[in-house]
Amino acid sequence: MQAFADSGRAGPLSFDADEFRLVGGSGSAEIFNLHNAYRDYCAADRKRRPDVLAHYIRSMQAPELPATFAEARDGLRPVLRGRAMIEYMRLTQVGQGGAQSFMDGAAPFSADSVLMLAYDSAHSIQTLSASALVDWGVSFDVALAAALDNLRDMTVANFVPAAPGVLVAAWDDSYEASRILLADMFFRLEVGGDPIVMMPTRSRLLVASSNNSAALLAMLALSRGYASDEGRVISALMYRFEQGKAVEYLPADAEVRGQLEQLKKIYLADDYASQKQLLDKAYERDAIDVFVATCQLVQKTDTGRLISYGVWTEGVDTLLPQVDLVALVRPDDDSETGEGSPKLVAWDDLRASIHELAHSEEGYPARYRLKNFPSREQFDALASREF
Repeated sequence: MQAFADSGRAGPLSFDADEFRLVGGSGSAEIFNLHNAYRDYCAADRKRRPDVLAHYIRSMQAPELPATFAEARDGLRPVLRGRAMIEYMRLTQVGQGGAQSFMDGAAPFSADSVLMLAYDSAHSIQTLSASALVDWGVSFDVALAAALDNLRDMTVANFVPAAPGVLVAAWDDSYEASRILLADMFFRLEVGGDPIVMMPTRSRLLVASSNNSAALLAMLALSRGYASDEGRVISALMYRFEQGKAVEYLPADAEVRGQLEQLKKIYLADDYASQKQLLDKAYERDAIDVFVATCQLVQKTDTGRLISYGVWTEGVDTLLPQVDLVALVRPDDDSETGEGSPKLVAWDDLRASIHELAHSEEGYPARYRLKNFPSREQFDALASREF
């Protein structure tokens, strides 16, 4: 906060410890999330920390957007973001009493990511909402076409080896992941087969050959490390190109496919954790008695495979994440805790018995509102599973 004041910022600014963010204006007009800034500050050596802080101060003091599309056109860029970012924006807006659909300023890209637009100025990159496009009088598609032209004009292939058979983007300009939109560039790399691409974080774009299973495994390991170390995650998926567009790639190799599923579960569990935190606060604020179940991961000791599970207790109105296994808990007056031993059941088995699992609630990742616990007959008929 002192650094903001020293930079010449006018107006009130407060620290929201619960959300780990700075709030300016009238209490919600300006929000500066601090998670990424804090991560980068801690990762930098002591001599570089003042520069990291100064960089974030500049980026958080973005200038006003140009008044017209013509003025903004040259600064437009396409950006990829994780779908959890849209969920954060949605739940934050709901908490402030708004009802704007942030997907109006974005387009679906894959199962776990969205395509958005940004305006690039000297010291900041501003993600655009639908209202900016309305003010300019242009559609998302028109603005996207201009943004793609700008990205092409500033792009010459720039990849370096990251591991045997794996290349990583080296532009270092905040638009590495955006280049997944430039399909022709990847084919010119001649990786020895169909190019398979990953964008685990905003600053990482990886490519390997579909014919090189060892390289695909290395790419997955790198992606897992980048996500853990750098944050700003986008997508856990692998992509191939079909008619000039990136589409999800499902590898034929069993080991590669297994590791890919592991990574997806890690990303999804993190997204569920962030969503739960927001939902818990919203329900507490509105005095709504709903249990937002946690998506928990356990690792099998024999195979190392990750298994996701959630808990559903009889008599508890529950928002359940989509998981591999569900622990069903019934009251037991004879036990010390008043609860019986959990019965683990497979998601698909439970969905076949519970009609409420046919339709998820609004939001990402998917959650299911469960009010009617399985009857005794349904409970007993469900096959027990183990981790």
